[in-house]
Amino acid sequence: MADMQFCLFSSWVKPMRVLSLRHLISGAALLVLASCSPSQSNEVSSEETTANEVRSEGTITIGGSSESYEVLELLTDAYAETTATVEFEYFPPSQTGGGITGVKSATLDIGAVSREMTPEETDEQLVYRPLVKAPLVIAVHESVTGVTDISAEQIKAVYSGEISNWQALGGPDAEIILFDLAEDENEKILLRKTYLGADLEITSNAVVFAEDDELLETTATTEFSIAALPLEDDLSELPMTVLSIDGIEPSKENLQSGTYPMALLLGMVVPSTPSEATEAFIEFADSEEGQSVLSVANYVLAQ
Repeated sequence: MADMQFCLFSSWVKPMRVLSLRHLISGAALLVLASCSPSQSNEVSSEETTANEVRSEGTITIGGSSESYEVLELLTDAYAETTATVEFEYFPPSQTGGGITGVKSATLDIGAVSREMTPEETDEQLVYRPLVKAPLVIAVHESVTGVTDISAEQIKAVYSGEISNWQALGGPDAEIILFDLAEDENEKILLRKTYLGADLEITSNAVVFAEDDELLETTATTEFSIAALPLEDDLSELPMTVLSIDGIEPSKENLQSGTYPMALLLGMVVPSTPSEATEAFIEFADSEEGQSVLSVANYVLAQ
């Protein structure tokens, strides 16, 4: 059944992303970013300045939200084919806040983000550039047979604990294993905005994860589990079923029309005065050629 379900979403499947050694930053630079927080001062330390001075003028560093890496890598790979004068270096993925802070502190040239900046994060030093929309989906382990669709009210009932057995949804006689994300995660914020509401109390039986990668892996290996996940390449390779919601599938057409409401806005944050190399890449991303790269990969353009 999982194979049948995933054929509906084949248009979203793109080449698998592999991080090469050139995508890893030195340990010292990684520690700088890991120690950053949104409340830190905008001043750049002498250590950061030194790191930036020794960085090649043709090197563009990228870090931040893991959800946006695949989109940015499509663009950076395409751009690298057009010029031999630029090198892209990726930090191991973290969160949107880390990408924003990294650009603000001049540790990063580009911050990968999966939401708009908050008022507290907004700064005249930064420019937010949305790129694409990507669906957030409700997915279940393949052991949950007989369930291919879920209603908005049923989503709320599962997350509140009102419904705790798959039989209530037409599935097997088995306890629902709910995997959830922390409240400050972009996916959870979007899930609350679209279906759960701000005041719904989540069942105490839910297992909460700090990272969506861990959530994905655990859902894929746990029978009778359910979770809200970004629709990415990895999902199509795993023993999971993506559910339609109120009969609406997370297709490109439904996302584009707004019929399917759970859309993550993936993009980047860059300095208001970027380096010459970064500015050239931004121009490529905004160009017809750059936009075509994303369209061919079946993304819904944000602009």
